Amino acid sequence: MRKLFGGLVLTAFALSLPATAIAQRRSGGTGTVTREFGVDLNAAYVSPGTQGVDGGIAIITPVDLRYGFVPRSGKTMWEPRLSFNFSTVGGTTSYVLTPAVNLLYANSPGGHRRGMYFSGGAGLVLGDPSGNASGTAVKLEGGVGWRKPYGTGGAWRYELGFQWVSKNDQLAVAGLADYIAIGGRVGISLWH
Repeated sequence: MRKLFGGLVLTAFALSLPATAIAQRRSGGTGTVTREFGVDLNAAYVSPGTQGVDGGIAIITPVDLRYGFVPRSGKTMWEPRLSFNFSTVGGTTSYVLTPAVNLLYANSPGGHRRGMYFSGGAGLVLGDPSGNASGTAVKLEGGVGWRKPYGTGGAWRYELGFQWVSKNDQLAVAGLADYIAIGGRVGISLWH
């Protein structure tokens, strides 16, 4: 696990170098930003819909990637997201791939570079929890977030919200479907 986490940190650092170099070439950060790349850490209280199962805390780290298309004008921004979880324990291998698309609405004068925003989105939960039974569920999410700039090439993002994942018998056995989650994300964004 340490190797995986270390590799992801190294990858995020390597991806930040081009954005930092571009930001340094700009005079005072006045260049036009057209894309936002980010990585998030997630934590949530999960309430499963499975009868007889209590809720609990889930911390999903660190693979939640996003790529935003920053508009030249306007307050809305499209942001495709991708999460991937892989586990091989006790001879059982399972994976979950979650592609999603979110729409962000900037609610501050800073636009998509700083300040408050609202987020809503939809996606799919594609999983194979036991190696022989795969399934697909639908995910809907919404939240409110804040960007706090650092330097001229990025921002910290903080978001609070909820997720609903539809019922799927194959995925629900492993706790990957049929739940409501309330929690937050903390992430870093790099602009280009």
